[in-house]
Amino acid sequence: MRDYLNKENEKICKKNKLTGANVMLFNSEEIIYSYNYGYANKEQRIRSTNDSMYMIGSNTKLLTAVCILKLMEEGALSPDDDIRQFIPEFEVKATFDYDKITVKNLLMHRAGLVGDLYNLIVDRTADFHDVIGELKNTYLTTKPGTMFAYSNVGYTLLGIIIERASGLSYQEYVEKTIAKPLGIGIHFLQTEEAKSPFSKTISSSYSRKGKAMEDPLCTMLPAGSNTYMSITDFVKFGQIFLKKDGTVLEKETLALMETLECPEIMDGELCNVGYGLIHNMYNFGENVGKILGHGGDTMCHHSIFYYIPSKDIGVAVFTNNEHAAGAADSMADKTVITYLTDKGIAVEKHSFKYDYVKKDGGKYIGKYATLLGVCDVRENGKGELVTKVMGFSVKLKACADGFWHVCPNNFLLQVIPPVKKAIKKIRIKFAGYGGKDVLIVEQRDDNNISQAIGGCRYEEATIYESLKNACGHYVIANESLKDMKASCVLTIKNDIIVLKMKLLGLRAGSACLKPVSDNLLIVQGYGRGTRNDVSLTEENGERYLTWCGLKFKQVNK
Repeated sequence: MRDYLNKENEKICKKNKLTGANVMLFNSEEIIYSYNYGYANKEQRIRSTNDSMYMIGSNTKLLTAVCILKLMEEGALSPDDDIRQFIPEFEVKATFDYDKITVKNLLMHRAGLVGDLYNLIVDRTADFHDVIGELKNTYLTTKPGTMFAYSNVGYTLLGIIIERASGLSYQEYVEKTIAKPLGIGIHFLQTEEAKSPFSKTISSSYSRKGKAMEDPLCTMLPAGSNTYMSITDFVKFGQIFLKKDGTVLEKETLALMETLECPEIMDGELCNVGYGLIHNMYNFGENVGKILGHGGDTMCHHSIFYYIPSKDIGVAVFTNNEHAAGAADSMADKTVITYLTDKGIAVEKHSFKYDYVKKDGGKYIGKYATLLGVCDVRENGKGELVTKVMGFSVKLKACADGFWHVCPNNFLLQVIPPVKKAIKKIRIKFAGYGGKDVLIVEQRDDNNISQAIGGCRYEEATIYESLKNACGHYVIANESLKDMKASCVLTIKNDIIVLKMKLLGLRAGSACLKPVSDNLLIVQGYGRGTRNDVSLTEENGERYLTWCGLKFKQVNK
C-alpha cells in the first residue's frame, strides 16, 4: 500500500505543480502512513517534512470550537447563552425583530452575521477585536438560528468570548487547553519577527506558478489567520476525536460535537456544521459510515482533515500553493480509500447513469439567485427544462429520485470535453427549505457525493430611480487596502440589479441584489455570502458603495 500511495500522491502533486505537500493517515493510536513532497521553502531548499509548519487556515475553527466546549465543561458558559452576556457592547443592525444570538448559533454558523469583513481580514494594522466595532455598521442577514451560512466573523466573536469567559487571551487559552495537554505546538505568527525563530521549519506561500508570494490573510486569528502547525502536531490534535479519552475534552462532549442538531430533516443530507465539525462534507457510502472533519484555506495554504469514527481512521493533508485545495482533497481521498480497500472495506463506486423519468417541471420555471449570478430556468420548444451552468447551455433531465441531471448540449460535448465532464457530475433539486424555494446542488465523483444549497428563487423588487445613477464601475477607496486590487461593477440588466466583484484581481462572484430602499440593497440567495447588505452613500459629491467592510468609490457610470 505504501509504495502505491507514494506513487499516486506524487502524481497528484506533479499534475497540480505543487511546491510542497504533506499527507498523514492515522488511527487513534499511531501514524499508519505519511508522505512528504517538495519544499516548505523552495528558495532556501528546505524540504517539506512532517515537522514543517504550514498554515492550517480554517482548521483553526476546530481549535476555537474545542475551547468553547471546554468552557462549557468548566461551567463558564452554556450553548444557549446570549453572546451579549460576554460582549455587552455587541451591536448589529437588523431589518426585522429577533430575540438573541447564542453561542450555539455562532458555533453552527447560524447566527445571521455577515460571513466576512474583508477590511479586517487583510488589514495588518487591525486586530481581531475590531470586529465588534465593525459589526455595528452591518445588518443581520437572517434571523439567528434559521440559516446555515459559514461565517469567519462569527468564529472571530467566539474567540473574543473565549477571552471574556476565561480571563486569558485567545492564544493563551488555546495553549492551556489544547497545546500543553497534548504536548504539541500551535503557533499564531502574524509578523515576520514572530516567524523568524521558525525559519528552518516554516512553510512559505506560493502562487499557482510556484512563485513566492505573501498570503494576505492576517487578522481574524480565531477564524483561521496565521495559525501554523506541523502535520505531526495537527494529527495529535486530530486523534482526540478518535480516542475520546478525556485528555482535552470528555467523551460525552466529543460525542456532542459529532451530533447535528438542525431544524429540518433535509439538514441531515446537506453539508452543515454542528458544534464545530463539518457534517456531510464527504460521503463514501453506507459501508464506510459517517465522515466528520473540517477544511482550511488561506490564499496559498490549504489543509484537509477528516475522520471516520466507525473505522477508527483519519487523514490530514497540508499544501502551500494558492490553487491546491482540489489537490489536497484528492490526496486525502486517495489515501483513505486505498487504506479502506486494502482492509476489505468496500467504498461505494458511484454511477453517473440515472433512471430518467418524465416529469412536468413547469412549477420550477423562473429565476434563481446564486453567487454566480441568476440561474434562469426555462422551458424549450420540446417541453424540457433548460438553463445555463458556468455560462454554457444545458438541459435538465428528471431523475427518479427527485433530482435533475445537468446535461450539456451536443456542441459542448464535441468542443469542450473537460467542461462536459465537470458539468455532468452536477445534479440539482428544487426544494422547499427554510421557507424558501431553494436549489440544492449535488456534486459527485467516483467515490464521493456532497450536497449543499446553491441558491433560492429570485425575489422581484422595485428598482428606485436613484439606483440607476448608482450603476457603474467602482474601485477600492480604503487607502490601506489598495493591495487587495478590489473593484466592482453595479449594473441593471433585464430589471435585475447585479453586483460583480473582483478581489485580488480575481472574480469573486456576481450577486443579485434586492433593493430595500434607495440606498440599501441585500444580496439575494441562500447560505454563505448571501443576504449581506450593500449600502450607497454620497460624500462631497462622490458616490460610494460599501460591501462586507470594503468601501468603493464610483469612477464612471
